This record gives sequence, structure tokens and C-alpha cells, in this order.
Amino acid sequence: MYQEEIFSNVMTESGQVGYENLTHEIRGMEAAIERFFKMILENTTALSERDFNVDLF
Repeated sequence: MYQEEIFSNVMTESGQVGYENLTHEIRGMEAAIERFFKMILENTTALSERDFNVDLF
């Protein structure tokens, strides 16, 4: 009985740690994707302003 409780607690804790690691990785990926899109949009905006001699912002 006592060993089952220990095993259950270990499984719960490892699941929580795994979940926290996963959310941390996802946040990192989200930040990288946001930086990528920001760079792409800034570059296309600059090209449009240059090519058409228009200020978009």
C-alpha cells in the first residue's frame, strides 16, 4: 500500500515536470515564430514603402 502511494506520487510529480517542460518549450517556439513573422512583416513593409514611395505607418 505504501509503495503504491510512493509510485503514484512519483508519477504525478514526473507528469507535472513533463508538463512544465513542454509548456516552456512551447513558449520558446511561440517567441521564435513571433520574431520570425515580425521580421518578415517589417521587411515587406520597408520594401513596399521603398518601392511605392509610401509611408505605411
